[in-house]
Amino acid sequence: MERNEKKTMNELARTKQWFELAVTTPTDKNKMVQLGVHFEEVGEMFEAIGEDDQATALSRVATAFKTGVTQGVAQDVVPLTFDRLTVNRKELLDALCDQIVTSVGVAHMLGLNIVEAMARVNDSNWSKYVDNKPIFDENGKIKKGPNYKKPDLEGLY
Repeated sequence: MERNEKKTMNELARTKQWFELAVTTPTDKNKMVQLGVHFEEVGEMFEAIGEDDQATALSRVATAFKTGVTQGVAQDVVPLTFDRLTVNRKELLDALCDQIVTSVGVAHMLGLNIVEAMARVNDSNWSKYVDNKPIFDENGKIKKGPNYKKPDLEGLY
């Protein structure tokens, strides 16, 4: 294992630390927003591979989770709250772990340096904080602070 890989192998723990500092005791609203943000990122993956229709569909799902509002039959507004979900925690944990594994696999198959990229994305995420504290948008998503630096992924793809 290269020195740089050893340094960045703990990036998963560093990512978790970022969230622990941001939201010490997650509320149901925090949980919904994070699910929405996760779906939003999967939508961006669809965009990145040119599947815009799927990206658009997933964007609607992401927005529903982040805002707590979805469109029902005949465009009725239907509240979407955490207590309406049936969460199988064991299966959800397995799915999340599988998503991490398959993300690393996709990066490997496409020759993307995921280890160093994760370190740079973490650096970028930490730059969102102001005085070591997160700032949130109106839905409760962590937003970019004035010192935010976009991750430099040059040379990793």
